[in-house]
Amino acid sequence: MMNAKNLLQGALMGGCLAGWASLLEACVVFADFPYQTDSALWARLLPSYLGVGAGLGLLCALVLPLLSTKKARESNYNLHLGILILAGAVAVVCVIEARFGWMSPSTRTTSPAALMTFGAVLLGSLVVYAVLYFLARTRFGWMMSCACSGVVAVVGLVGLAVFAVGALLRPVSPAQLAAEQQMAAPAEAPNVLFVVLDTLRADHLGAYGYHRATSPNLDALAAEGVLFENAFSAAPWTLPSHASMFTGLHATTHGTGWEHPRLSDGRATIEGKIAYDFHTISEELGERGYQTVGVSEKSWLTYDVGLTQGFENYFDYSIPRLIDNMFASRLKRFGRRGPKGGTSYPNNADKGGARVVDTALHWLKDGRMRDEDRPFFIFMNLNEAHHPYLPPAEYWEHFMPEGIALEDTLPPTLPADPLDEHNIILGTLELTPEREAMYKSLYDAEILYQDMLLGRLFDGIREMELMEDTLIVVVSDHGEEFAEIGTRVGHQLALTDTLIHVPMIMRYPQALPAGQRVQALASTVDLFPTILSVIESQEPEGLPRPSAKLLSLEGVSLFGVMQDPSAAPRDMVMAHYANPISYLSGWPEWKDYLTDPFDFPLAKYIRTIDVLRTADEKFFTYGDGSTAFLRLSEDPTEQHSEFTPIADEDLGRARTYELRLQQQLGSYRTLHEMLVGHMVRTRSMKSPNRARDSVQDMESLGYVGESSGDGTEAESPLVLKPRFDF
Repeated sequence: MMNAKNLLQGALMGGCLAGWASLLEACVVFADFPYQTDSALWARLLPSYLGVGAGLGLLCALVLPLLSTKKARESNYNLHLGILILAGAVAVVCVIEARFGWMSPSTRTTSPAALMTFGAVLLGSLVVYAVLYFLARTRFGWMMSCACSGVVAVVGLVGLAVFAVGALLRPVSPAQLAAEQQMAAPAEAPNVLFVVLDTLRADHLGAYGYHRATSPNLDALAAEGVLFENAFSAAPWTLPSHASMFTGLHATTHGTGWEHPRLSDGRATIEGKIAYDFHTISEELGERGYQTVGVSEKSWLTYDVGLTQGFENYFDYSIPRLIDNMFASRLKRFGRRGPKGGTSYPNNADKGGARVVDTALHWLKDGRMRDEDRPFFIFMNLNEAHHPYLPPAEYWEHFMPEGIALEDTLPPTLPADPLDEHNIILGTLELTPEREAMYKSLYDAEILYQDMLLGRLFDGIREMELMEDTLIVVVSDHGEEFAEIGTRVGHQLALTDTLIHVPMIMRYPQALPAGQRVQALASTVDLFPTILSVIESQEPEGLPRPSAKLLSLEGVSLFGVMQDPSAAPRDMVMAHYANPISYLSGWPEWKDYLTDPFDFPLAKYIRTIDVLRTADEKFFTYGDGSTAFLRLSEDPTEQHSEFTPIADEDLGRARTYELRLQQQLGSYRTLHEMLVGHMVRTRSMKSPNRARDSVQDMESLGYVGESSGDGTEAESPLVLKPRFDF
């Protein structure tokens, strides 16, 4: 006859087994997760595991009389109950794994195939029970009996409770420890919110003169801060563009792009100190005492491509969440039905922007994760404007021109698959004026939805009374083409202004004027030194001498021009696009040209591109040896940016630009290698005076000048030699 003691014994043993299994699972999952993990996740899931385990233990205590003799139970009840609980746990785990791992997602849980699989699992569990029962009768039975005692279960539960309490304390990030924090951030140091709006053209925002009201919240931010009218990205797509923003270097120096799709972050230990290949803004601010956090849902902004170095915490929603890898998440999904159909719109509630914003706000409010004694640096990427253009249903028709039927704008009538972009470029799918208008309308609707998310973000920061103490930087990584030249759409294969002219807005009332519009040229490589200059403007006098890592930055500080718009910090900007062969070879059509890839219709684009842009002129040099020169006042849509011979009267001017481009990029690479190259780092680790001497040597050569702030603010239009007066 069953009594309360036996039931309690079953609950304790089942809960203990499930709890320790969850801890073991957490260790395995955390070890395989590429980002900083918070053990509090396991602690918050522990009650669920304990509850399921306790329930299993109670069930086993009820079933045990049916599977064992009274004599066996009386001789060693704990042993037989423990064996049954272990076999039952194996059955539960295998059933859940069978449902979500072995079967197709379309298989119904109650289908004959599923029921047969579950039956096989249960039969296998009975075999496990029989094997364990046999082992219990051998000379090893006493060890199994000890492990199944109530005392062990109670002690185990107490141990789990101790671990859980420890896990809920404020976590210490390995990245924080590895950063070798050099200083504590001063009390005056501003927080930094760095928001990248993926694939956003400057000329599609109200603040930049667009005819549609796509950006009320961003326009309001610009009215309270500084807007750069002529800001340009250093690359036309996500990976190299972000790498340039994070490092303050052009792609020709950091080498990240299609030919090398990873920002090198190899770590070398020299004389007990850690050295990285490239120094990022997150690493620099971490060393200055900042708490660094990144949030994105973008496959090109991940641990795998080297862009998460220096972040104490990084929330990457382009991969399954850590919790989705835990067994508890599968328990919650068991038996859940899929989404219902019936809507005429695609399943496009959001591309991840809402989760990115909510995560940032949650982190700011989380007193356990956020250290309020340290300023924060938060990087966010919002991907809503990226192709395919599938805005939420309530935004779908917001900008749609009159006379266009709703059904004509929905897939598949209006193609929205990424492969359709390929077909448009190849010319096999016609981009009619009507389709172009639809695409632009949906693109604008995505921008409007994204702007709403920015409004939610800014409102949340205001509610937490952090707005006035935070430097807000909003920029885009690149723009988008809509067949302005030929059939080219998207953001590859070119460096036209539609791809590299980006919005750049900064707000920080304590140091930046409100309502300022800067016409001077600016580059996204300038963001790193500019952020440092704004931070240092709030710090006491007596700042340390700029390090070699900061002196090697290729960007210039824009802090001065924000105070005085007439003080142009640069006379040109540059951008780079790596050979896209690895991109094009991934197209389905490529396989038809494997015998002769140069017969591929887009083979003309298999080349690198470098561009130098001044206020009104652009010079292009291509990896196939061709060049192009144009005046934007005469050719604003850049129809002559490629495959067009340079006019005789422009050859001299173009040659000057070509020399300037080659020498400038070469001097950048030389400076970087002389100051922070591999050999310099190795020697400076062994001889601390080496780095100081290197900086002094560079100053004597005229590569770096005496300047205030972070050492990258230009005294003249250029930071580095050589220079020409155009």
